[in-house]
Amino acid sequence: MKYEEVTWFSDRVGRNMRIKIYGHYGPAFIAFPCQNGDADDFYINGMIDALSWFIENGKIKLFCIDSNDDETVSSTSRDKGYAGYKLEMYHQYLINEVLPFIYDNMGGYNEPYLIGCSMGASYAATNFLRRPELFAGFIALSGKYDFSSFFGGYMDENIYNNSPNDFLRGMPCDHPYIDLYNQKTMIVVIGKGRFEYLVSESNYVLADICKEKGINMDFNFWDENSVHDWESWHYQMPYFISKIININ
Repeated sequence: MKYEEVTWFSDRVGRNMRIKIYGHYGPAFIAFPCQNGDADDFYINGMIDALSWFIENGKIKLFCIDSNDDETVSSTSRDKGYAGYKLEMYHQYLINEVLPFIYDNMGGYNEPYLIGCSMGASYAATNFLRRPELFAGFIALSGKYDFSSFFGGYMDENIYNNSPNDFLRGMPCDHPYIDLYNQKTMIVVIGKGRFEYLVSESNYVLADICKEKGINMDFNFWDENSVHDWESWHYQMPYFISKIININ
């Protein structure tokens, strides 16, 4: 399996940020880590092995990125406004630094897919829904889509802009993004098994908002065998990737 690692200092995030790249060919997939994870998250937790067939056979090229969760959703700082600002800077890092790097790596403009599990799913959905013109779609496994809950209910402009259940609720039904959403791949997966209750409510709220707005997001509500852990994500992620790249 072809592998490389790239690091640079991001002025936006204010730290060195790594990207671990797996594969030699295929559409680009940007992978967000779970909460407090980093670019090693997919490798350490067995997801690279679970996706190895796709990677080694040139079906996908995977770009695993770091997070700055310690300054945002996991921050112990009392300054929630600063944490919200750092959350917005993570979005800006993705748009203004990661995407140009991927264009260069892939040999030109392309629209990556965004994927993730748990907190990574929250980021995948959020960043796609904010800038759908830049991405092919997303796969979000066991995510949470109410970001104010990570800040004790605190809300400001930065947190609102990164909280899908809030900014979609406030989006006019004739917003041009809605037609654009419906041309792309949007997959949300949640189960009823162990620890999924911690995030499941926001999935049902998101489904109701999408129905109201005419957003044709693909919601997959799995049963008690689907748990909030890698044991479920290892089979869910390959299953849905195979669907969107037309592997039967």
